[in-house]
Amino acid sequence: MRELGSCVAPISGEHLISQSVMQVLQGNGEFSIAGVPWLPPGEVRVLGANALRANCLCTKHNSSLSPIDDAAKHLFQSLKTYLEEDTGEPRHSLVSGHDLERWVLKTAKALAVSGNLARGEERLSGAFAQDSSLIAMLDDPAAWPTGAGLYCMMNAGDLMQNHSRFQLVPWVETADGGDVIVALEVSILGFIFVLLLEPFDPERYPVLAAAKYRPGRIEIQYPRSISWVTISWEDAHQHGTLTVQHVKNVPATEVAAQGA
Repeated sequence: MRELGSCVAPISGEHLISQSVMQVLQGNGEFSIAGVPWLPPGEVRVLGANALRANCLCTKHNSSLSPIDDAAKHLFQSLKTYLEEDTGEPRHSLVSGHDLERWVLKTAKALAVSGNLARGEERLSGAFAQDSSLIAMLDDPAAWPTGAGLYCMMNAGDLMQNHSRFQLVPWVETADGGDVIVALEVSILGFIFVLLLEPFDPERYPVLAAAKYRPGRIEIQYPRSISWVTISWEDAHQHGTLTVQHVKNVPATEVAAQGA
């Protein structure tokens, strides 16, 4: 973010995935990672709380971006609790959708500049199609191009698995002789989204045409209760609801199946 001309030294260590999110995902267990270019294909590595860090933000911007870390933690914690427990009472939480988009973008950019994003076994350069605009997009939700943002890829009747995972897969295109990242496929506790970083073009991204753009609510239905997360947006779009109905519990060695 040095292009803003407002950095304050020193450069501080930044968790590539927010420490608070890592703590939610690990629960009472361990945090593990796979699919990074410094691990053999298929290998899973258990990491300590401070292992996945890089010096990529100054002290000022590390602090100024901390509210979007809080938004991500709130979403992960709410979804994890609502999916795992049927209290028989309705529960509700509220989170900014713009902060969630910026958190995914910040996380992806940090992973990219630290050399931790790969396609297959090939380490990506870290170039983004909208590199010249990313700083403004991180700084101001109003700077996002028309149609850019979060798309839910799940449809009525789809089955999902309730698991404590965060997965991020870059969508890559070749431009000017190099690979650039145009979008990010994101799995959050079994919910599948795509964060598009460019203006939406139905000819280039036909798979997004039927997706739910910037969903306004995630509703989780159990036999005895309904809980929901409201995702707030400051734009002129209509924001639909993603409904998840609990189907069954499975042994602890597996994961719980859900119907979306």
